[in-house]
Amino acid sequence: MKRLAGRYRLLEPLGEGGMAEVWKAHDDRVDRDVAVKLLYPHVHPAERQRFAREIQALSRLNHPGVVHIYDLGEEEGRTFFVMELVEGGSFDRLGPYEHGPEGLRLLEAALRVLEALEYLHGQGVIHRDLTPRNILTTREGHPKVMDFGLAYLTDATRHFTRTGYTLGTPQYMAPEQAKGAPLTPQADLYSFGAVLYRTLTGRPPFEGENDQAILYQHVYEPPPPPQAQNPAIPDALARFVTRLLAKTPTERPANAALAHAQLARIIQTLKEELYGTARAGANRSGHYPDGPPDPERLQLAGSLKLGGEVAWPAEPVAHEGILALGTSAHELLLIRTHPLRLEARLPAKDEVTAPALLAPDRVAYASWDGAFRVWDPERRAEHHAYETRAEITASPLSAAGLTYVPSRDGHLYALDLQGAVRWAFEAGGHLTAGPTLYRGLLFIASENGWMYALDPPTGQLRYKVETGPIHAHLPAADGVLILPTWAGEVHGFDPLRREVLWTYDVEGELWGSPAVGHGRVYVGGWSGVLYALDLRTGDEVWRAELGRLTASLSLAQNHLYAATEDGRLIAFRAATGEVVWQAEGMGPIQAAPFPYRDALYVADLSGTLYVFREG
Repeated sequence: MKRLAGRYRLLEPLGEGGMAEVWKAHDDRVDRDVAVKLLYPHVHPAERQRFAREIQALSRLNHPGVVHIYDLGEEEGRTFFVMELVEGGSFDRLGPYEHGPEGLRLLEAALRVLEALEYLHGQGVIHRDLTPRNILTTREGHPKVMDFGLAYLTDATRHFTRTGYTLGTPQYMAPEQAKGAPLTPQADLYSFGAVLYRTLTGRPPFEGENDQAILYQHVYEPPPPPQAQNPAIPDALARFVTRLLAKTPTERPANAALAHAQLARIIQTLKEELYGTARAGANRSGHYPDGPPDPERLQLAGSLKLGGEVAWPAEPVAHEGILALGTSAHELLLIRTHPLRLEARLPAKDEVTAPALLAPDRVAYASWDGAFRVWDPERRAEHHAYETRAEITASPLSAAGLTYVPSRDGHLYALDLQGAVRWAFEAGGHLTAGPTLYRGLLFIASENGWMYALDPPTGQLRYKVETGPIHAHLPAADGVLILPTWAGEVHGFDPLRREVLWTYDVEGELWGSPAVGHGRVYVGGWSGVLYALDLRTGDEVWRAELGRLTASLSLAQNHLYAATEDGRLIAFRAATGEVVWQAEGMGPIQAAPFPYRDALYVADLSGTLYVFREG
């Protein structure tokens, strides 16, 4: 059978299950590719009739988050239906969760799924079998719920329940469904919680030797904390997933709309928190979630004298409208962004060049004398301090209750919230860039030419790779860790397979950190050339001559920002390398440009902070 109904040409199999096989096909009548689900001949006629009735009802569904059903028919005694073809893969391919825009894309996709569930439940449909494979994504990453073979339809004479029917996928089945109890739409919320857990962590909430062992855990045992599987998961997100996985339906969100509202608030908070960590989160991608939407219209909106030099590797961070920036004048400045004014001066005993770490309840910063201080903004007093044995010039990083502080004595210190040392790892060379948390590992690179991969909770060495000296952060995205060596060789590295994917020589010293996003890595150094490379292959996409670079690069709203030693600030269209805007007349710039909300901030070496906004 190569053609159905005289129009659907079967091209290649996509999968099969207990009741049906799925084919990629081409609809010759309207000239489009489709997916065809074809029931096996052995399916009982009564089941085929029920299936056909439900498909007819489901074909009336119309929502961008639901796979559309085009046609229903029968060929040689086999029932089939034709639906929208979605070729981006299963939902869990969006994970695991990582800090930065990569993680935000995953959560935005989860919002779209909840919107689809809200629509389905409003139409009287309980899906009953939500799994990663039943939530497909387009090539652009937009999710679409599909495969309603077990969906329960309601009408005016039926309730949102069915008893004694426990078909489904054990790894994602709600406890009440496992027990054959009556179902409500909250059973779908539980299943999506299990899908989300799998996507965020890389593992399902429960595993066992057989289906019964898994179902038992769904009914009686709590899932392992999500952060135990992936320390990059924020506390609020872990609590949200745990609520979806509550054993009792009444302990879950009341409906998909409420779950959507809760997750939307978490996303907004996470966006703001990303700005509080240097290089926009734990993966150090330099890719910020917001920024000026139209940089072509940027104009100087103000400036502020800081009273001290702002030198490499300085970088502003911000939280809730407060920007933090260190200077050579032995202090960390807290600056209100709008209107631009000095809010507070936090003291240090030496220069503050390492980017600070901002959170709702604390300001953490380090100085050249080796002191790491945590300031309590509510009490307006120092919470605690820790003294290392050498200068600190690299940014700290916080995750899962620990703060990782790199020092030029070659040690990475893990401090708890009270400032006590949980562990310390000796790298054997100066640490001039902060650690990167990615794919469940903590990466640190030293001037002695080695990159180390550590277990975040314990500091245990997992493996190390000889790279050559590195001064810049190690940015990561889409499964690729970038190793920017000081000599100018840039390596794309697979951190799980532990292999180099590609190498590119930019022929100049690399001080500033690359930026990663949109499938590209952007890197520029002392040679004065800016390169855009394909993240997967290392192939050059475009290059631009712009002058010597010490400052790290920043990416936001599809634009790349670079600042030069000759005092220029330039915005490129990230896809093409076209210069869309630039400003001149500043002093040498060694601090990374900072796109925050709708403005762009940059500080020059003389200690002047400039803010540009759309005119």
